[in-house]
Amino acid sequence: MIEYLATAFFVTQPVQPTLVASSAETRAPTSAVAAPQGSETEITSKRMTILRDQSTLSFKDEVRVKRDTLDLRCDELTAHYAQLKGKYTATHGECVGNVRAVDGERTAQGERADFDVPNRLLVVTGNPEAQEPSAHLKGSELRLLLGSQNFEVKDATITLKSAPLEAKGSQQDSPVVITSKRVNGTRAQAVFTGDVVVKHRTMDLRCDKLTASYNTAREVTRADCTGNVRAVDGDRRAKGERARLNVPSGTLVVTGNPEAEDPMIHIKGTEVRMTLGGKSFEGKDTTVVFKTAPLKEQQQRKGAPGGAVGNTEQSGGTKQP
Repeated sequence: MIEYLATAFFVTQPVQPTLVASSAETRAPTSAVAAPQGSETEITSKRMTILRDQSTLSFKDEVRVKRDTLDLRCDELTAHYAQLKGKYTATHGECVGNVRAVDGERTAQGERADFDVPNRLLVVTGNPEAQEPSAHLKGSELRLLLGSQNFEVKDATITLKSAPLEAKGSQQDSPVVITSKRVNGTRAQAVFTGDVVVKHRTMDLRCDKLTASYNTAREVTRADCTGNVRAVDGDRRAKGERARLNVPSGTLVVTGNPEAEDPMIHIKGTEVRMTLGGKSFEGKDTTVVFKTAPLKEQQQRKGAPGGAVGNTEQSGGTKQP
């Protein structure tokens, strides 16, 4: 059997709403970029079948789709089309198997993809992953808008490059790994919502919503958390309603009725500051409670008649409350 190359062209013009798939899973974000008028969608493959009664074309083997800034490849593609003003117009396409997409500086891959042609929206599922200059993304669904830097991810795990640390001698290669239920991003920032977990250096930070801001090199410089903030760094813990992480300095500032503790003290105030990997706290308007050693530990320390704590005067120490 002789293989042949099939090529199809569609002139993509504005399509009537009744001709476009109305699935909520493929709706365009509100920040959709206007599609160029008269752009073409080019599809090539080894085999093609036209099903005119269903207004579809079936492509198989080495399928490749080119549209504006997108280069999309997969094993099989079902393309849906409509006739408008005498011209055939692509409405959407469904890719299956070894999906690989390139759009400018961004790449994505997965097992399935749905391409909403008029809205220029690509939705990748099936263990999808994506890569851009500043981040690596994983999740259950990736949504990419052609020609823009925006992305949306469900059940996301994103590894971001961090801005260089200010402390000399610090390990500079310390990425910021963030997981959440959903993330929306642009070139300047990314917004994470739902069960947000941040892991950076020695810290585990959790909250309801987080906004990560980038510098011109697209490295994370700051992370702002809101809602049920909980931070763990070594044997120190802090909580509050808001927190800001300065990535270069490694400083976490917790506000909104903040509390913090370590094995020795418990702190309340209007602001608590801690440096990642450190041992101390700073606070404003603070109330500090020194923890009492457990009774069993106190009994073990007894060494003098009458139950006195063993000779603290010689060591220069002070008695625990």
